[in-house]
Amino acid sequence: MENDSKQYYVKLPLWKKCTFGMIDSANNFSWSYISSFLAIYLTDTFLIPAATVSLMFLLCRFWDAINDPIVGYLADRTRSRWGRYRPWIMFASAPLFITTALLFWPHPEWAVGVKTAYVVILYALVVLFYTMVNLTYGSLNSVVTQDPAERGSLASWRLLFAYIGSTLMVQLVTRCEPVLSAKHPNMGYFILAVIFAVFCIPMQILCAKSQKEVVPPQPSPKKIGIFKSLAISFKNREFMIVCILFLAQGFALYGAGTINIYWFKYVLGDVNPMATFSLITLIPSMLGCFTSQFWCNKLKHKGKAIAITYAVQVVMYVAQYFLFRNTINVTLLYVLGIVLQYFAGANMSIIYGMVPDTVEVTEYQTKGIRMDGFLNTVSSFWNKVGITIGTSGAPLILALTGYVANAPTQTPAVIEGLQLMKWIMPAAFNLICLICLFWYKLGYKEFDELVAKIAAERPQWEQTTAEKVSPHRKERRVRHVPVHIPALPAQKQQRSDRDVSAHRRCSDAPQLSPQRRSEPHAFPRFTDHSHRASGRAAGCCESLLLPFVLLHADRRQRIPPARSAALPGRLTDVRTGAAQEITDL
Repeated sequence: MENDSKQYYVKLPLWKKCTFGMIDSANNFSWSYISSFLAIYLTDTFLIPAATVSLMFLLCRFWDAINDPIVGYLADRTRSRWGRYRPWIMFASAPLFITTALLFWPHPEWAVGVKTAYVVILYALVVLFYTMVNLTYGSLNSVVTQDPAERGSLASWRLLFAYIGSTLMVQLVTRCEPVLSAKHPNMGYFILAVIFAVFCIPMQILCAKSQKEVVPPQPSPKKIGIFKSLAISFKNREFMIVCILFLAQGFALYGAGTINIYWFKYVLGDVNPMATFSLITLIPSMLGCFTSQFWCNKLKHKGKAIAITYAVQVVMYVAQYFLFRNTINVTLLYVLGIVLQYFAGANMSIIYGMVPDTVEVTEYQTKGIRMDGFLNTVSSFWNKVGITIGTSGAPLILALTGYVANAPTQTPAVIEGLQLMKWIMPAAFNLICLICLFWYKLGYKEFDELVAKIAAERPQWEQTTAEKVSPHRKERRVRHVPVHIPALPAQKQQRSDRDVSAHRRCSDAPQLSPQRRSEPHAFPRFTDHSHRASGRAAGCCESLLLPFVLLHADRRQRIPPARSAALPGRLTDVRTGAAQEITDL
């Protein structure tokens, strides 16, 4: 029984883990690029007011909330030779990067209304295509293996390559964008987006194609709608806790990413340390990704391991707020950033490894219904709610505090707003997550017991599913009714000798024996020479075949098997008066 319950515990080779992580590395050249630089590009290059930018971000996130469950619902029901989730990545990658490049195509001379409509339409398309890629990518982790340790390892490799892609993107943008914009005014962001698209589209498609989905979808007794699936997900306690963690992670990562460029530019007074900070924190972030799985295996519980990371982050964020409130020591900022990023990297790695484990919880609760794509959709939705708070909240706070684009200095209210957004709000979200983890009970031992229960009870679930299928589909019976062919008019019964002779040859066909006649589907057989008769002779046989044709057409009228035996039929030849009892077809 143990071997049966672990038949999908696949150990993945190193190269597959690397290609799995490279998909997210490519994602960061689109989504992290937008999250980190779109706001300042729109306010300082595209010259859209900060309040308008905040409203646009809010509208697009609302659209994101609508399309997330739709994409997850459709992905779970996708069946193709590539699997359920890989086709979405392969076919949505190119539209994602093309629309990203067009989003950074500058036209500052346009009217504000035209620029706003242009950005809203393209941003909505980017959000849709990113949902298609990223949600199905997250669901891929739960179907390439069922081993929780391997899933955690995949999450570590995913975050490793995500950090590499994000860091490389930040380095390229902060160092190359001023140079490109100096040679081609206002075109630096657009040129970089085009370069990213050229390299990332083929990389993402090839890496997605290299994966293999091994965990099959389980048959469901009935169709489950989006709202029913949503109600089912709310009953999964561990999954709802993971959604809260994603909410905090979305704000801490993408919201802080939006704030960083403003914070370094207006609080610190220099943008160059941002590139240095991103570079020196790459190594601890990668180290946190790799060691996170070690701590999870050591504690045998992902919830306990991630709770430690949240506790440390709360302390670090609050400490930096008071340390850098009046004066900023760049060296101390780097040192504390290294420590913070180690725990942040471990935190993100563990979160992405927790989502696939909750799929089995829902499968057991619903008695065999797997919702890999939909659960990843809901968790991603809460992640994007956090992103919405960060990306749309930052321009809104700037507008409320009196931010002036490209001003040499900002007011104390703007500086204080940036400090709160960078340090205090992430600390508050992490504290909420730490409290919620007290109710997360899905450790390694509990997960193995859950998988064993699913394997033991799956045959019973499948039997129940088969019994719920309509009995008309299991055994198709024909309702036999008496068939009487009325006599033909006298003028049509006058035939030539040749016609009568052919008719006699057909009617002389051997009759069925009583044993053969009682067998199901025992139709009268005609001799071979009757089939080779001339066209006119075949027309004579039509009158004999017509009752069988009518009976065959009547097969659409299905009745339960118990009634079919009680409705015998009778075939009558109007020429000879011979009758044959048909008990079953």
